[in-house]
Amino acid sequence: MSTASPPSPRVFISYSWTSDDHVEWVADLGERLMNDGIDVVLDQWSLKDGQDLNIFMEQMVTDPSIKRVIIVSDALYVSKADARRGVGTESQIISQEVYQKVDQEKFVALIRERDEGGAPCLPVFLKSRKYVDFSDSDNEAAAYEALIRNIYERPVRRRPSLGKAPSHLFDETAPIVSSTQKAKRFCEIVRSGKGNLSAAFDDFETEFLANLEDLRLVYSREQEPTWCQTMFDNIESARAHRDAYVDVIAAGSKHIRDEWFVEGILAFLEKLLPFQERPERIGGSFECSEDNFKFLLYEFFLYTLASFISAKRFGDARKLFEHRYVAKENLRDDCLATFDFPCFNAQPTSLEGNCAQRGNSRRISVMGDLMHDRADRNDIRFSDLFQADIVCCLAGSYQREYCFWYPRSLVHGGRVGMVELFARATTQTGFRPLGTLIGYQSPQEMLTHIGSQQMSQIWNGRDLFRSFDVRRTFNLHELYEAWGKTGNG
Repeated sequence: MSTASPPSPRVFISYSWTSDDHVEWVADLGERLMNDGIDVVLDQWSLKDGQDLNIFMEQMVTDPSIKRVIIVSDALYVSKADARRGVGTESQIISQEVYQKVDQEKFVALIRERDEGGAPCLPVFLKSRKYVDFSDSDNEAAAYEALIRNIYERPVRRRPSLGKAPSHLFDETAPIVSSTQKAKRFCEIVRSGKGNLSAAFDDFETEFLANLEDLRLVYSREQEPTWCQTMFDNIESARAHRDAYVDVIAAGSKHIRDEWFVEGILAFLEKLLPFQERPERIGGSFECSEDNFKFLLYEFFLYTLASFISAKRFGDARKLFEHRYVAKENLRDDCLATFDFPCFNAQPTSLEGNCAQRGNSRRISVMGDLMHDRADRNDIRFSDLFQADIVCCLAGSYQREYCFWYPRSLVHGGRVGMVELFARATTQTGFRPLGTLIGYQSPQEMLTHIGSQQMSQIWNGRDLFRSFDVRRTFNLHELYEAWGKTGNG
């Protein structure tokens, strides 16, 4: 698509006749600018015989049609300007303009030399100004690009559009999540490569766990009429906690290939498990008091898996399934136990019980609805979380007996449609990620598992009627055609 040519800006080049080579260089610069659509006023072709040089200079410097005055500065220019000789007259005019006019952008300092100490050769009245560096011939192409961008006012980094102030800054009830800053610090080290990544990760983890502790609730029978709203408000207030966590996991999964990072995430997840239990120091014994954390751990785990899948780290993603998570079986004693990954999908009695009742209808899964409604990130979408939920379900039933993960997001499967991993699995290369993630030895084995009686009871559950189409979700028609298996799935 073609765009209209911008109007030709006029510029004036001021310089000193240092040598024939320098004069020729200035002329070449003027011709190059002319070729790039810039109308150059230069004494070598603009000053007429008999015309007063000083008047010519003053006209060019003060002429409003001149968009830029390019000051080509070298050692001789500096000596004359500072001594007020020759070009010094012109520098007096420019100096007056620089200090008395509001529009100082009109003057562009261009250096061709540096002094013995490496400092740019600039006259006193330009010492504090930003300059374009032509002193290194190896950098001349970049310097010229910077010059014409300045003249056309087209910087490399454009000013971004003005957005809205973050709403949480003005929400007096929003919690202060100090781990957000720790997350930003970690992500900055990831981007810059400067700093101790593992130490930054540990700092974030410590701060995050402390922030999460502030979200604890204590249920009492007096709260029963308002408990569901209290729970929803609490989970909503944890959005900042979730985003800080996901920022760290997403940045690390994309850029950190060291083994410590995966091991660190597994250890981090283990430290999250106790939040599903009631500490002895906190009163109350109602199981539903930790329902907020049961949802958040489900959300954290799916975002973790989705981040690894998005980064195509399928082998590391599988470690989330294979790891035996060690945590206290009960926070009221010191007995340790090991858990399979479905421990991050615990049943919240009030969320999926009383809180599922709305009006005269029953919500199939409050956790599934919350996951969908809260999926507001640009890097990991709800479709990525839905895919992770499906993979967890398949991995649990395939890899270990009695390792059951119910994909609560199935209730919104119809909105997602086909899952990407299965859409790509019609070739051997496309199938490989699923083989790595879940452990399938062949596409035929995968199709047999998806269509098994155990899985069909989930996909075809009565409560999920019309929520999603199993054949479309798993791309079964094309997979059957590709791998020569028949059946109804």
